[in-house]
Amino acid sequence: MIVLLFSNSYPYDYATEQTFLNGEVEVLRKRFERVILVPRIAKGNLLPIPEDVEVDTSFASSFTLGKRLAESALAVFSKDFYLDIKRRLPSSLKPSYLRRLFSFVAGANLTRKWLQNWLRANHISAGEVICNTFWFDELTMGLSLVKETQPSMRVISRAHGYDLYEELYGDWPCRPRAIELIDCVFPDSDIGTSYLREKYPQHKEKYEPALLGVKDPGGVAKPSEDGVLRLVSCSNFHPVKRIDLLFDSVIAAAKKQPAQRIEWTHFGGAEEIRNQYTQRISNEFPANAKASFPGYQSQHELIQTYLSNPVDIFLNVSTTEGTSVAMMEAISCGIPVIATAVGGNVEVVREKNGFLLNENPTTDEIADALLQVCNNRELLLEKRKGSREVWQERYNETTNFEVFAQTLVEIRKR
Repeated sequence: MIVLLFSNSYPYDYATEQTFLNGEVEVLRKRFERVILVPRIAKGNLLPIPEDVEVDTSFASSFTLGKRLAESALAVFSKDFYLDIKRRLPSSLKPSYLRRLFSFVAGANLTRKWLQNWLRANHISAGEVICNTFWFDELTMGLSLVKETQPSMRVISRAHGYDLYEELYGDWPCRPRAIELIDCVFPDSDIGTSYLREKYPQHKEKYEPALLGVKDPGGVAKPSEDGVLRLVSCSNFHPVKRIDLLFDSVIAAAKKQPAQRIEWTHFGGAEEIRNQYTQRISNEFPANAKASFPGYQSQHELIQTYLSNPVDIFLNVSTTEGTSVAMMEAISCGIPVIATAVGGNVEVVREKNGFLLNENPTTDEIADALLQVCNNRELLLEKRKGSREVWQERYNETTNFEVFAQTLVEIRKR
């Protein structure tokens, strides 16, 4: 059995998919005779992978901008192009959607042609292969189109955030058609699975949650013992992350309790924006509060930082989330979480390991939640144990990837 694993750029470090795919590949190689990594973009540094795992960059060579533009001109000859326009009338006639539809159909057709050529060139039967896409996008659609002429082909996809929640990120062209053709879609949360079952109920048997996870860090973070409340957060500076809200909430907490020292560290984000926040600290933070913005750290570096320094609470106030990698990393180290009740946050944060805020909390509400934990050390220690328990129960990488790999084996055997 052969698994073709399609990604944005893995095993190159152009994107950050290695956070999950390193562990998934380690498990897949034990269950399949061949594991072949197929990146859409083959640039950046090649990451270390097991010797018996193959990398095929021919897809990246065929998925260039020029070839996609040329293929866009042929989209008008696709039946799926017209079926999608008809299904979405009149909104499908908007220029913005038409551009997206042209691009989607072009990408799907390029992917279909590549797979058909790849099977022929390598003398491989479709009945030997399962295609696994990390994102539920036009690549998934193109691979699934091969099933029309090669019904023994198996195609599955994971789904996360932008490639799943259409009300938040925009409608995906040809989605009902893609779901009709595919064997199974694996959202990375229970909420994502429920979303698909409600939005596309005609194929609800094809949706199954497949939780992601992180490795056992080999230890737990320690709480502060010197009376300082130490907060951490980790994300880019995209508006949905609401870093300004975090910034103002730390200030509010410090002002509400002037005798309480607070230190906040935010990991990630572009240097230019980090510098802007650093400049604001001296002007806006009260004397009992500090903040630092050290920038990006690899998963290994971040985990080691957590294990080597006291950390009391992890913060996330995003307007939307899939299943936050940073949050899973934090709870694996036994760090309690305060987060907004959006997306996958409500599955990661339970009563025993943190506090859920409403979707749009005020600075005062966030500050009060911080001080509630700060002023009740016994509660904080209990929630530290709870974080580790939630990681073990739901987000242990080894357990989750073993289950997922076995599911793929069973799908390929059908």
